[in-house]
Amino acid sequence: MQYMLIHAIDEGVELDEAQEAKVRASLTKWLEEVIGLGVNLHGSRLRPTAAATTVKVRNGELLVSDGPFAETKEQVVGYDVLECDNLDEALEWASKHPTALIGSVEVRPLHGDQPPALLPAPKDGTTRYMMLVCLGEDFAMGPEDGAEIGPATDAWVKETDGKGVRLFGSQLEGADQAETVRVKGDQVLVTDGPFAETKEQIAGFDILECADLDEALEVAAAHPMARFGMLELRPFWLFGAD
Repeated sequence: MQYMLIHAIDEGVELDEAQEAKVRASLTKWLEEVIGLGVNLHGSRLRPTAAATTVKVRNGELLVSDGPFAETKEQVVGYDVLECDNLDEALEWASKHPTALIGSVEVRPLHGDQPPALLPAPKDGTTRYMMLVCLGEDFAMGPEDGAEIGPATDAWVKETDGKGVRLFGSQLEGADQAETVRVKGDQVLVTDGPFAETKEQIAGFDILECADLDEALEVAAAHPMARFGMLELRPFWLFGAD
């Protein structure tokens, strides 16, 4: 079973040099372990919310705004996709991640059976983006739209895969399937539900590799869910980069 770990930290959290060095060392150790065991399929830090761009399409009009999809103190700062035998194993790995010490890690199953998806090396002159597909919790689709959205999404995936723009992606199970992990001292705290209590929730994700933000916006605007929800684009911030 594949699980997405969504890392969230309160934007007000500030670490001194010693704390940051400790977190980096812990993260390096965690990555070495999960990658060495073949548990981690891919993951990345994300640029801060100041680099986020949110895309919506309403009545044929493209609406682009700066900032993340949800106005909440805790924001997505990174992600990992793990392949585990069960939820307990995924929760155990989440509890060992340093983000659980200073923020929270949301564990969500990917929808359906996906083959392992190790990402290729980045192409020169491109930027990788996490595209979060976000919907309101009270979202309801009529039968006509429902019949259209599946084939339209399949067409979008086929086109972006064919162009080499989309590297990986998946629908996520509902927010009611989410478990959030925090570590306080020696105690692991696991709570039901997503990390942020907001009307909009992450429903899926795609990893894009584009020449620039303009291309990423074009790809996002063509996604069928842009008509019903919103898509947050956030560039990767590779581990060790400034």
